[in-house]
Amino acid sequence: MKYLAAVGVIASAISAVNAICCLSDDQGWCNDDTYGTPCCAAQTCHLFCCACDGQCRNETGSSLATDPFGSSPAQEEEEEEEAFALADTDGSGNITLTQYLAYMRVSGDDSVNATWAAWFNKHDKNHDGVITPDEITA
Repeated sequence: MKYLAAVGVIASAISAVNAICCLSDDQGWCNDDTYGTPCCAAQTCHLFCCACDGQCRNETGSSLATDPFGSSPAQEEEEEEEAFALADTDGSGNITLTQYLAYMRVSGDDSVNATWAAWFNKHDKNHDGVITPDEITA
C-alpha cells in the first residue's frame, strides 16, 4: 500500500513538471518583454495558461516548466482538473471571475485585470459569469 502511495506522489510530481505553463508576471509582462495576452505562449493555452500548444514566448524564464517530450492528452486533462479544483474554492463546481483572478494571482492594475477578465470571458462559453469544467479548454 505504501508503494502505491509513493508511486501516486511521484506520478503527480512528474505530471506537474511536464506541464508547459506560459504565465506572465503580476504586471502582465512576459520574460521576452512583451505583454501577456494574458498567457505568454506562442500558441493557444487552456484557461490556466498551461497545456500550451507549441512553446512559451518566454521559455527562457526560470519560472516555467518545459516539456521536451510533450504532455499526453490524459496528463493535460488531469492538470486542468487539478487546477479547476484548486480554483473552485467554495466547491460549487464552477469558478467565478473573482476566484479565477485569485487563483491566477492577478494583482496588477486595471489593464492587467481587464486582460485576465477578457481571457476568463473568452472561456465562459455560455456567458453565465462562471466557468464550468467543460469550458476550461481553449
